[in-house]
Amino acid sequence: MEKRAGIANAAGAMSIKAIAIIVAAIVIIAAVAGILLLGGGSSDDGADNWLDKGFKMELYYNAGNDARKTSCEILKTNLESLNPGKIEITVTPLEWSAYLQYREEGRMPAMFLGWAPDYADPDDYVQPFYLSGGTYASMIGYENTTLDRMIGEAAAEIDEETRAQMYLEISQDMYEECVYIWTGQATNFFAGRDTINGYYFNPMYSNLYYYALSKDAQDERVSGYDPDLFVYESIKGNPESFDPAVGYETVGGELFQNIYESLLFYDRESATALKGQLATEVPTVENGGISADGMNYTFNLRPNVKFSNGNDFTAEDVVYSFQRSLALNDPHSATWMIGQVLIPDYYEYGAGGNATGGSGWDWAVPQDVIAEHIWAINDTAVRFNLTQPYPAFNSVLAYNIGNIVDKDYVESIGGISYAGYEAMDKDWHHMMGTGPYKIDDFRSQEVTRLVANPTYWDGEAAIGTVLIKQVSDANTRILHLKSGEADAVFVPRQQKLTVEDAEGIAVVQGKPTFNVEFLGLNQDLKVNSTKTNVPADFFADRNVRLAFAYAFDYTTYINKTLMGTAIQPNGAIPMGMFGYSEDVPMYEYNLDKAKEYLKAAKVDKSTSDEAPLVDFSAVVNRSEA
Repeated sequence: MEKRAGIANAAGAMSIKAIAIIVAAIVIIAAVAGILLLGGGSSDDGADNWLDKGFKMELYYNAGNDARKTSCEILKTNLESLNPGKIEITVTPLEWSAYLQYREEGRMPAMFLGWAPDYADPDDYVQPFYLSGGTYASMIGYENTTLDRMIGEAAAEIDEETRAQMYLEISQDMYEECVYIWTGQATNFFAGRDTINGYYFNPMYSNLYYYALSKDAQDERVSGYDPDLFVYESIKGNPESFDPAVGYETVGGELFQNIYESLLFYDRESATALKGQLATEVPTVENGGISADGMNYTFNLRPNVKFSNGNDFTAEDVVYSFQRSLALNDPHSATWMIGQVLIPDYYEYGAGGNATGGSGWDWAVPQDVIAEHIWAINDTAVRFNLTQPYPAFNSVLAYNIGNIVDKDYVESIGGISYAGYEAMDKDWHHMMGTGPYKIDDFRSQEVTRLVANPTYWDGEAAIGTVLIKQVSDANTRILHLKSGEADAVFVPRQQKLTVEDAEGIAVVQGKPTFNVEFLGLNQDLKVNSTKTNVPADFFADRNVRLAFAYAFDYTTYINKTLMGTAIQPNGAIPMGMFGYSEDVPMYEYNLDKAKEYLKAAKVDKSTSDEAPLVDFSAVVNRSEA
């Protein structure tokens, strides 16, 4: 709302010259659009279906992502084969920033993307993709009031058996709707020296949890071998933030899970089983930790825990950490995960006003409101009061947003203020957690050094020093792995074969992760390229969507592109997660069926020639001239 007002005010102050320029630009756009509309569409030979009429479509992928490039090419080849010469597919790479811009502008008829969950619960899949107004549902113009009701009811259902049945029904409806084509669910694999022990595959995280690792005492094959040093090389860059209340991406997440701790965390190889971390146990209805109505969660805290700076961990630290996250309410953070169930009308408070700094600092969510929902019962227990039952709450607390900071230390560097916000966000020196490691050095785009926390409550880590190095070239990383210069490296799936049989290297195939690849079909196309001539509501026809689903070769994609490191999903809820059911069918590669569905997709004569064909590049160039 504030941004709209700002734009309106700015428009009111425009000069006559500025208005004239805008009018001229509009005329140019209209003229270009008119020209394109006259010559852009395919010839109409009287066909009443999209198979016989044919169509043109431009598919985009983010440049450098070979798997998504191949996905586009597979779809191109197979769709064009249905009616050669009439169906034309163009595959176009875009830099990531441009890709996101095109997506936001509604310029993509279909979008290849991936999704990794924030927390291990089916609500974190069905809500973004199928709830009206959800992150991806809004991008493709999808609304379904029946599914909205079902998703809301399933999210709040506290009986586990009933909830599982509800997600089965949701999954079956999602299959029938076919608004997304789920192309692959990645499986984990680890490439490291065969001297490494203790690595485990958590489907939630592809990054490493270093506390579990150890090295053999000696390896005569490697010069300068050090069992107390672990070197990991990756393409990952800098964390976007050093503050767990703000950080919301993979690179930062790898640091957070090794430096900080939450009340709960995932139990080694399982993401459906949680364990107490800073809490002594996982609260349940049975042990009295969760109230019968699912509204109150009580956590008993682990005694004799210290932060890496030597300060004692207390209940006040827990309360403060959540109060701080909600008060900051950074718009780029994961605060929404806890805000949506802890704060009444949370989304009405907005987000981002705090990060402007200066004298205008103002908490987005008032602390008196927060205090009604999070408090310390005593020195060793805290309680959360939810605004509605939400069985995923325990899983939410296992994410970075649940990491606990040292209240006394944060207050000493500015607390809940703009100065404190800046210090925690930008400066790695302030990362003081209760976890097994602490950060010792950080050099941007080069290396991060972690050292074992000697005060760790669960005993000092087996490996004393961890170096996380940024090495952009995959071949260089692989050479370092083979020589023993690196203990483990990130290997692209396409290059897995280059290390599988190498001496001294162990490539361990894990279970499926919760990372999925998908194709979203846009039912409300806002702007077409000159290489696309379908109407805005082309994918609103279920027959068209089904044709695309059956035109994708899932087996070839998984075996030849992902080198067998994936499985075909049967819907939004991935295998291994609560709510998954093998009873939900999956689409198969079948060009005969694709042809049948495209034949059944009728051309609407009233709209098919009204596609908004605008060549934005031409408009921009013309206006700049």
